[in-house]
Amino acid sequence: MAIGFPWYVTPGIGSERVEKVNRTNIVLFLIILLTLQAAGQAQGTTPIEDDYENPTSDWRFIISPYAWLAGQATDVGGQKIRQSFNDVFSLTNAGFQINTAVMYKKWIFLADGTFANLGSNIEQGPTTINVEIKQSIIDLKLGYLVLSDIEKDDVESVIRGWALEVNAGGKYWKNDVTVDYKVIIGSWPIEGGFTEPQAWWDLMVGLKARFILSRSVLLSVAANGGGFGIGDSSKFAYDFAYLNTFKVSNLISVTAGYRTFRYKREDGAGDDLLETKVSAFGPLLGVSFVF
Repeated sequence: MAIGFPWYVTPGIGSERVEKVNRTNIVLFLIILLTLQAAGQAQGTTPIEDDYENPTSDWRFIISPYAWLAGQATDVGGQKIRQSFNDVFSLTNAGFQINTAVMYKKWIFLADGTFANLGSNIEQGPTTINVEIKQSIIDLKLGYLVLSDIEKDDVESVIRGWALEVNAGGKYWKNDVTVDYKVIIGSWPIEGGFTEPQAWWDLMVGLKARFILSRSVLLSVAANGGGFGIGDSSKFAYDFAYLNTFKVSNLISVTAGYRTFRYKREDGAGDDLLETKVSAFGPLLGVSFVF
């Protein structure tokens, strides 16, 4: 399934808008449908907080494939590029996103991965340009549950309990941009191309709060910041997510929410200095398998 990804955008690539049916209303409908259905099927399951603080086992595992239906904004080299989810979707050849969590007592190891391949073929007069971008974003964190207050027998309160995690780790970004071109002058073709690799790590620190509303409904808010201009890292980067999780069985939960991130980088120096700002934002849909 092709989905929206927050990629590095080369100036001028994707500037031709591809008109598609607006998916905003469809996405909102799916969020409402999934959340209502999940809430209605959770009777008889173990409490949702047991997925994170299991009283019968020290270990928990959660695997969550998801789709982030993101639009993006890029400022690079004085140019401003704005792309909706429809624009980004039209460029996507393939992609996959997944989040995994391994928990032991109050410790939690998180790995979040985005892997995407997109392409664009531009033909204008005698010139043909083919662009391929391969992107990987791998976010690794180690967290610790510092506070937890859950009243399992309280069914009257709006919030049955809450928990707070602190975490730290690194986010790895890799973008491989390949451009092939062909220009026909008279009867003579001129062909060439180049590859521009880009990769770096950002140190990230953050907090995550979970609020237990019922046996089957959990809200979570997570915020992370980092980069700090260490070495070749971003000058600053942040990631924010608001998620609604609904437990439909002891094995499966459904998640719907919103996520955004932004980073700012400076590459080169002096006259060759290139400043890049990238933001991505949009709704998120996922399914979690709990073990």
